[in-house]
Amino acid sequence: MSFPDKPIRIILPFGPPGFSSRVGFSVAPHMAEFLGQEIIFEHITGGQGGSNGPRAAAAADPDGYSLFMGTIGNIALLPNILPDYGVDPAKDFTPIIKLADTPNILIAHPSLGAVTLDDVVAAAKANPGAVKFHGINERSIHMLEFKSLIAETDINLSEVRPESGSEGAIEAILNGDIDLTITTGPRLLESIRGGDVVAIGAICPIRIGVYPDIPTMAELGLKTIGNGSWMGLFAPSGVPGEIVQQLYEAARHASEQPDVIDALNEQAAAINISASPADALAFVEGETERLRQACVAANFF
Repeated sequence: MSFPDKPIRIILPFGPPGFSSRVGFSVAPHMAEFLGQEIIFEHITGGQGGSNGPRAAAAADPDGYSLFMGTIGNIALLPNILPDYGVDPAKDFTPIIKLADTPNILIAHPSLGAVTLDDVVAAAKANPGAVKFHGINERSIHMLEFKSLIAETDINLSEVRPESGSEGAIEAILNGDIDLTITTGPRLLESIRGGDVVAIGAICPIRIGVYPDIPTMAELGLKTIGNGSWMGLFAPSGVPGEIVQQLYEAARHASEQPDVIDALNEQAAAINISASPADALAFVEGETERLRQACVAANFF
């Protein structure tokens, strides 16, 4: 029997507005055309650290018909720090392809008077504990990036934690209720362009096209927060290699289409395709170890 002979399900562990969901929606039509079968989505949210989606994907039959949109958080970070997460990505998933990078941006409210990282550090050291930040939630990649920033620059910031997560952080920074936050690139693009907030630095390996003037944290001398966020397509462990390769080819084809590239660029992201499933595996293994070391250095447990 040839693969595929029925629709393929992609499990999304976030709600429809999420960036990972939008990436999935962008690539799916081209994957479906390439494979000759419909791609359907299932949003499975909730659980400790959002673990319900990964658990459902890991428990699916390893036949290539159930896939999972994995991210830096649910693949490389949370399994490092939540002992009851319920999923071991190294054992439970086979990486198919890394699809895209999206920068996390260190944002300041204009009232802080900071336009550079040196300005932020100077303000924090002039008044220890007076500069307020919000890291989305206690176990987010954004919080780890803040903890790493604090440790590496030896500054004292006060954490403010609005109840409504990322949306609360965005509202708080726009209102001037906090001085700093870190958010994914698409979230405050228009506010940055309009001068409502100040982009201090981008947490990503290279500068992103829609943010050409924002330096990366590596350019600013920081060593522990460099890669930003990423996402990719995963299958349950045990899917035959030839099916994994076929799914890789379909996802690669989709990611190379101009409309997909344009859609992601508009979201301040960049297509960054792994060269093969083996390359995707090596990347995930490297990211998992990098984040493990960052968690140890920042006491993020």
